[in-house]
Amino acid sequence: MIGVRGVTWLVWRQHRAALWALLALTVLVGGYLAYGGYESAEAARALDGCAGQDAAPQCSQALTDFQQEHQYPLRLPLQLLLLLPLLLGVFLGAPLFAQELESGTLRTALSQSVSRARLLRAKLAVPVMLTLVAAGVITACATWWWHTVASAVGSEFPWYMPIPFDAVGPAPVAKALLVLMIGVTLSLLLRRTVAAMAAAAAVGGSALFALEQVRGGLWPTVTAQRSGLGADAAPGDAWLFDDGLVVADGRRVPQSGECFAADDYYQCLAEKGVTGHWAEFHPPSHFWPLQWAETGLCLAAAAALAGLCFWWTRHRLT
Repeated sequence: MIGVRGVTWLVWRQHRAALWALLALTVLVGGYLAYGGYESAEAARALDGCAGQDAAPQCSQALTDFQQEHQYPLRLPLQLLLLLPLLLGVFLGAPLFAQELESGTLRTALSQSVSRARLLRAKLAVPVMLTLVAAGVITACATWWWHTVASAVGSEFPWYMPIPFDAVGPAPVAKALLVLMIGVTLSLLLRRTVAAMAAAAAVGGSALFALEQVRGGLWPTVTAQRSGLGADAAPGDAWLFDDGLVVADGRRVPQSGECFAADDYYQCLAEKGVTGHWAEFHPPSHFWPLQWAETGLCLAAAAALAGLCFWWTRHRLT
């Protein structure tokens, strides 16, 4: 009889090259990021006395050195981490069933005294657990490093941009699990390894792009209004969606192209009755709410795909 343990062992044996490569990648990348984060944290302590003294020559040089040694080197690892969900979906999820369906060996497993649902649970256990461990370890180390450099000198890459948003926090782990399940689902539906891998890359990439497009709407924005012609309504580090001018009675008015050409821009606005600015934005404090909202969306989609896989395995897989 083939039990869950036997099937799990079989999955490991069938995909051991990809699984060992994933574990090795986790150790190497996680170790690099952890070491970089440790060095950044140590170096950031030396900048504590420079808070509010950026103009001081010694602090200015210290901040420049910190950026060059600890902030700029973080760019490449974060850029590579954007590919992690796709790598997991293409090389771990897509071949999971397609290889056996293509060769016909899955029929042998289905003929044993183990239910199809139990077989699917066993086959999913290994890649899902490894995805959670690999993505969790790597993104935890990346988050630590990013936090140390961002808190020390301010991020060279705004918090709401794909770098670092797509490489730190819980959302990258959930996205990795979602793209993995996309690969597994396509593995069952297409039944061909190469076709499933190609489709996983295309569909997974499209899903990641769609998540980036809807991200701003996952949490309510803040709308603020500020009096004064020279003062912006949104803070400088906010994720700005829209802004404009207001007049004395609170009405919003469009920007005046006529005033851009005037000798005195602010005087021109005042003559038109403009008294201040309004803005719609996400402040930096929305970083974690947006992260958790995107995490929940990805986990819900991954669970829906898992349900589809169980239904397909039970009713359509032959």
